[in-house]
Amino acid sequence: MPVTTKAQTVTVLRLAGELSLDEVESMLRVLTDLVLSNKTKVVLNFRKVTHMSLNGIAKLVEKSLRFRALDGEIKIAGMAPYVTNLFKLVGAFSHFDVVSSEEEAIARFES
Repeated sequence: MPVTTKAQTVTVLRLAGELSLDEVESMLRVLTDLVLSNKTKVVLNFRKVTHMSLNGIAKLVEKSLRFRALDGEIKIAGMAPYVTNLFKLVGAFSHFDVVSSEEEAIARFES
């Protein structure tokens, strides 16, 4: 869902459930489509995510690095403690700007 801010358009993807590697691959295809549309400001809302494949987390880090190379960014909002620990386990937590809410993530793109 695109959210227009003063400076640019931020795209918000609201995720839910257990994200298997196949589901992460689908999300990565959506992110690739966004890049091709020159939409490189993305918030991933993890509020309803209960688990994520460790390999999927690694692939998301790779995609995040590609976004940064294009002067964009993927921010993560609302991550549950369990999912936060998964990101920390694979050393991925520091690769993202992780905030408590979707609104806060969008606001950080404005600042």
